[in-house]
Amino acid sequence: MTWYIWMFIFLLCLGLEIVTTGIFFFLCFSTGAMFAMIFSLLGVGIQIELIIFSCISLVSILLIRPLFKKYFAKKKIETNVDSLIGAPAVVVEEIKTKYSGKIKVGGEIWLAVCKENVEVGKEVIIDAVDGTKLVVSIKK
Repeated sequence: MTWYIWMFIFLLCLGLEIVTTGIFFFLCFSTGAMFAMIFSLLGVGIQIELIIFSCISLVSILLIRPLFKKYFAKKKIETNVDSLIGAPAVVVEEIKTKYSGKIKVGGEIWLAVCKENVEVGKEVIIDAVDGTKLVVSIKK
């Protein structure tokens, strides 16, 4: 009759895994509970069920969880202003040291700062985003 308890633990851990997507921690305990439930239905004692639950859960945490995290890792997609980093741009208003100028990138005009003076028409690379300004360097 302990299979009812293992079924409850299995469903509870599965539900927690669904709520906490992407960590694959409760899935490991859910797997352990499923195997313990199967062995409970086969008629083994509670001690064996607990050993099976513990071993399967531990193996899942140590071996399967890292594989799942690697395979299902969310890849960061650069969007909006972050997608500009690394892009080339053309200076449309001179950039002086300690002062901002303007650059054109992707058809848009942006304020930009640089550690060096940059003349109009020079090509620069966007290194970072600092508030509403783009930090650039001279393209080599």
